[in-house]
Amino acid sequence: MNDAGVSKAERLAVSSLLQGYARVPGFMHRIRPLMVRQTWRHAPFWRAALQENGRIILGDETDDRRLEAYGLGVLEHMQRYMEGLVVASQLNPERLLQRIDTVEGLTDFREYFQDRKRRGLILLSIHMGEFEPAAAFMSRHAPVHVLYRRDRIKTLETIRARARGLLGVTGHAVDDGLAAWMTLRDVLDQGEVVALLGDRVQPGQTGTFMPMFGRQMEIPVGPFKLAQVTGSRLIPVFNWWLPDGRLGMRMEAPIEVDGDLRRDPGSNPAMQRWVELVEARIRAMPEQWLNVHPVWRGREAASSGASDDRSAA
Repeated sequence: MNDAGVSKAERLAVSSLLQGYARVPGFMHRIRPLMVRQTWRHAPFWRAALQENGRIILGDETDDRRLEAYGLGVLEHMQRYMEGLVVASQLNPERLLQRIDTVEGLTDFREYFQDRKRRGLILLSIHMGEFEPAAAFMSRHAPVHVLYRRDRIKTLETIRARARGLLGVTGHAVDDGLAAWMTLRDVLDQGEVVALLGDRVQPGQTGTFMPMFGRQMEIPVGPFKLAQVTGSRLIPVFNWWLPDGRLGMRMEAPIEVDGDLRRDPGSNPAMQRWVELVEARIRAMPEQWLNVHPVWRGREAASSGASDDRSAA
């Protein structure tokens, strides 16, 4: 969870929710609709950001009623995510796998795994669904590494670390800068699997602004550079919640990363293909995109096609 701009009260709320799902999950599940509405009413920063995001994703003409339904939907799925994280910290991987109902693109994906000794796999995803059941699925085939940002909410960090420990997933903090990326390069050279998020730039990452939903949104460049440097396959992987609470997964065809990513990464076909896939997935299920922060530039910047690259470590 990106905690930039979140008040102490909101951090306390997240910690309390996680503790509640850990200790009294049945009770928390029953009162979740009430908690979601209370969050919408009493978390003005999140409400304003969700209203802004909703107008951009759903269209400028979206009425207040639909915007509220969208915002409540995102907050509902945020709680599902927290509940799922707690569950992952308590179940063994085999039981966690039972939460996955549908896996699309599996036949081709098995071929990529069989070929991973020649070159590693980079699994690129977005803030949607739950990572842990997907990691349980992947870790049956190969060691899994994940790049993440240390969270200032200690309860969240503790539960997430416990879940990864049960799964045998190795975490690498983006806060560690170049050292983390060098380690990921090494494990890919050994034919292992690296999971990255590609819909939000974290501090210390390189990003470039690209058109999405008629605005400009900053997209990480690091995953594409890593794929190019290591010769690894870059495979988009999406997971989402089904109506019954279980998860669906889809593995897309690999994105080939060619060309110069240093001068104008936003014009690179690989990054453009990724943005197309992300926009399509968010458009299909906007309430499931776990983003409660403003991430957009104005319409004018998008229409101009400007690509402002931010270089970091």
